[in-house]
Amino acid sequence: PFWDRIHDTELIIEICDGLRPPIVTNAPEGYIELMKECWNSDPKKRPTAEDIYRKIKGIWFSENPNTTKIIVSPDIGPIAENNPGAVYKSRPLSDMILSAMFTRSLRSQSITAEVDLFRVIKEAM
Repeated sequence: PFWDRIHDTELIIEICDGLRPPIVTNAPEGYIELMKECWNSDPKKRPTAEDIYRKIKGIWFSENPNTTKIIVSPDIGPIAENNPGAVYKSRPLSDMILSAMFTRSLRSQSITAEVDLFRVIKEAM
């Protein structure tokens, strides 16, 4: 997902704040619900790897096993076009995630401080 975005701390912050990739509307029945379950902001409410395997296996066997087709969707993004800011291989993200969470926390503290300052000024008037 996010093939058209730079894979940086800003993207991590936006994902933490609820950004999700577009849902492929012509996905097989069951996949969309599973995808949304995996997006839950509470890790304890997300399905386990075993749950995911079981659900995908159920979806796979419930579909007609004699048909195979490639789903083409504009929501997925172009295959031939690479985004120089995107990362197309696995890499450790721990440091980047920590940096993003620190930045997010600082922004939140800054907003809170501005609101508090506004209240003090308003009360002084």
